[in-house]
Amino acid sequence: MNFLGINAGHGASCALMINGMIKLVYQEERFKKIKNFGGYPRKSIENCLKYVKQKKIDIDIAAFVNTNPNLAAYKYPIYNYFNVKDYNDFYGDKYYSKLLANKSVKKYFETLDKDKRNKASISLERKKLDCIKNGDFNELNNFLKSSLQKQSKGLIKKIIFADHHSCHAHYAYFSLSRKEIKKNKICVLTIDSQGDGINQTLWLPSKNKKNIINIYRTNTCDIARIYKLVTLILSMKPNEHEYKVMGMAPYSKGKYSKEIYEKVFKNILKVKNCKVVHKNRPKNLYNYLKQNLEQYRFDNISGAVQMFVEKITSNLLKQINSKYKVNCFSISGGVSMNIKANKVLSELNFVKKIYVPPTGTDDSLSIGACYYLSKSKSESLNNIYLGQNLFTNEPSIEEQINSKFKDKKKFLIKKNVSQNQVARLLLNGAIIAIAQGREEFGARALGNRSIIANPSHSNVIKTINEMIKNRDFWMPFALSIIYEKHKNYIINKKQILSEFMTIGFDTKENNLHQIKAGTHPYDFTVRPQMLKFKKNKNYYNLISKFYGLSGIPAVLNTSLNLHGYPISSDLNDVYKTFKNSGLKYLFLENKYLIIKK
Repeated sequence: MNFLGINAGHGASCALMINGMIKLVYQEERFKKIKNFGGYPRKSIENCLKYVKQKKIDIDIAAFVNTNPNLAAYKYPIYNYFNVKDYNDFYGDKYYSKLLANKSVKKYFETLDKDKRNKASISLERKKLDCIKNGDFNELNNFLKSSLQKQSKGLIKKIIFADHHSCHAHYAYFSLSRKEIKKNKICVLTIDSQGDGINQTLWLPSKNKKNIINIYRTNTCDIARIYKLVTLILSMKPNEHEYKVMGMAPYSKGKYSKEIYEKVFKNILKVKNCKVVHKNRPKNLYNYLKQNLEQYRFDNISGAVQMFVEKITSNLLKQINSKYKVNCFSISGGVSMNIKANKVLSELNFVKKIYVPPTGTDDSLSIGACYYLSKSKSESLNNIYLGQNLFTNEPSIEEQINSKFKDKKKFLIKKNVSQNQVARLLLNGAIIAIAQGREEFGARALGNRSIIANPSHSNVIKTINEMIKNRDFWMPFALSIIYEKHKNYIINKKQILSEFMTIGFDTKENNLHQIKAGTHPYDFTVRPQMLKFKKNKNYYNLISKFYGLSGIPAVLNTSLNLHGYPISSDLNDVYKTFKNSGLKYLFLENKYLIIKK
């Protein structure tokens, strides 16, 4: 059977599954050029349906994620344009939240109507949406169904709505290798800010492991909400810059972070009966945090909230292990992207394995919807290079390159460039953009849309930050390392496979100098892509060539994009990023080297 999964909310995306295999995943942000775009993923759906039509097949079932979608998210895609001030107004009861607190739904929509930012982009036909009664889920669901039916032109037989956390959970479980599922009893945890009114669920496998059973769900787990609000209080964008808070945390002074944790965070939540519940939740969480954190330094606040996440999730797993006798965990939802917490969880004595699939945020919900429909009849997610192709089918690749980089005063095009030549450039300190094949799904660049460099050259960090990425100075870069060699550099006693930069590890001091630029600059931890040959042959071979020249089986890796923009997708995106950055070298399709003059 063939399935279409659609996330039409935050992190909008569309996934196509054919006979149990995920074939395509498109993220709407890559088309809209708006990071974390939320709304109806029209272009993503369009590209999946184009493939279906070419293959002359039908979609048996299409599933929208969220059983109770928010009308405002479709009618007013305002969150796509929120800045830090807007979020402060929102959570500070000066904006829409005040209206909603008073149950003034009519006033809420009137306020949204007047907001000028809503003129910038409307995700669906406004006139039709204006006819929908405010807050009527059935009306909106029917509208979404009719919109998809119209767009599909008869290619979809049936359309349903799937629960948000069920999609998170099925993604976390069925994306794993069937060998791991068969060998281990795996507990699935989903933790996020909120989806369909829920922020935490727990699932256990059925006796035959062909399905997962929901043990409980709750909306009292405020871990993600607290982290999001702290991000805002530190003058960064919530739902986007939480990773910056996590990156800042190691710079904190332990005694001060502990003090903040004890005074501000410790008594908000607790773990009871394997659930995260309220211990002493303030009436207004934002105001409570803002008032109680304003006297402390930003780095110590970061350390404190990170300590809070690590302690409460550790306690959660401890109770689950005790009650349900499980020692293997797969985690999805926004909190699963906290790689430092994942590191702490993986090191707990009773934990045998931690599985964190690529991108547990809402981007992955479309894949989760497909797994929700297919369950055990599906295959594991062996390939994550599932997005847009770098080149169109016509004209030839060479013709497209010549056309795009035709300005001979600015660009030199070299053909038939070997990996050895590129590896030698890396050895000599060059920073090189790589673009090849289909783009990788998710938040991490994994060799098809990457910027790479020699990880032993610490100076490349400053160069990339100042000339290319415009990143905050404290933020670490990642490391792509040949799987067979990772134990020489990374402490991994439990042999956890980290293929998607979703888990942190300590590094070995004796070889640290060889990979230092790809580690956290303060605590020297690393979030690696442990690369196996079969997962990305071209990228693996390039790193191997560099290894042969340098003795280092790894490269520094960061995403190919400009600051504030999504990862580059097609040749047009790659060209703009290359042109408008300080990059000098661009390696295309494992063959063409573009040199900026």
